[in-house]
Amino acid sequence: MGAEGAAAARARATERVSLWDPRGVALMAWAHFSHDLYPSFLGVLVPAIQAKLGVSLFLASAMVPAQQLPSIVQPLLGYIADRTSRRWFVVLSPGVAALALSSIGIAPHLAIVLLLLLVSGLASAAFHAPAVALVGEFGGQRLGRAMAIFMAGGELARTVAPVILTAVIAHLTLDGMPLVMVVGLAASTSLFFFLRTEESDAIARRQAGSVRIRTLLRERRRPFLGLLGSVVANTAALTPPSFFLVEYLLERGRSEWYGGLALSAFYASGIVGGLVGGSLSDWIGRRGALLLSSLGTAPLLALYLATENGSWLMLPLLVIIGVFATPPRSVTLALANDIAPEARGPLSGFTLATSFVAQSIIALAFGAVADAVGIERAFWLTVGASLAGVPFALLIPAQLGRMRPASS
Repeated sequence: MGAEGAAAARARATERVSLWDPRGVALMAWAHFSHDLYPSFLGVLVPAIQAKLGVSLFLASAMVPAQQLPSIVQPLLGYIADRTSRRWFVVLSPGVAALALSSIGIAPHLAIVLLLLLVSGLASAAFHAPAVALVGEFGGQRLGRAMAIFMAGGELARTVAPVILTAVIAHLTLDGMPLVMVVGLAASTSLFFFLRTEESDAIARRQAGSVRIRTLLRERRRPFLGLLGSVVANTAALTPPSFFLVEYLLERGRSEWYGGLALSAFYASGIVGGLVGGSLSDWIGRRGALLLSSLGTAPLLALYLATENGSWLMLPLLVIIGVFATPPRSVTLALANDIAPEARGPLSGFTLATSFVAQSIIALAFGAVADAVGIERAFWLTVGASLAGVPFALLIPAQLGRMRPASS
């Protein structure tokens, strides 16, 4: 009887999201871009703050966990958003992140910098889980496409943020950073006027009182384990190129300019990969998209790492790797919505928290391995990490997420 009740709840939750809402999806992609723009400044901020405040690289590096640490509370904030109002979490977060991170440039002490990053991290934790839940509502049966468009907003922010902040610092120094808060404040203002989720929030509040998360996950244990394993494996494959690609290329004798170009190309290809992979997962199912990503990324990574120094093939290969490796970011978020549409907020939050925490741990572990054996050898671990996603993807039902033909 418990299983029948859960199936009925899932059917009711799915029934109300059968319509594709392109306006809502576009608004959420804009919100994602304007919010993620600010945490994406961190790669440029760490060395700039180190130079300005005269602190060691170790102390300056504490900025990264200060931003990431609050992600642990994403499941809790997703649960609270489901019981109150997802809309207000999404509306306020870009403005709060903008105010906090844009103020770092004028902070006189590292302690204040870290405090501002904690505030920004809380804004990030407050934004992502309810935002993903709303994308699940707006996506209808095209959930994979909706999640891909939403994630493209974040990927675009990561691509342009270093360029924007580098230009600001070059012309105005760090003291000019408060000027960049205008994007986040404009986003919060526009979302306040145009984002309408009253009906969705009312339904989420009713369901939040009746859903038992622990029971729900126990009933759907197999796809849930597949989801978590896929998130960790994909994070393990993507973290080294996302954070250490420039260092790897410098070790192979390439210039800093080439390293920056390669990293930008990798991020840009991720936008394309996310859009294509997310949309494809609506047709072939989430499992099919995850298997295609893992089995395609591993040999491409091996070929890239084995390519001779100076070969013209390296940059095109890196772009193709980005197309194959990045789809799981949107596919796993869509999968979280598929597994438990009646608990979108908490499960989306848990998925995102798993990704953020895994990224922090993997980055530290990879750095230690690279110090011990060299970064070129350490990068070969990404091949194994990509293949590690295969058994977890096989735990996911083949039909899950596959778009059903519209009935007349």
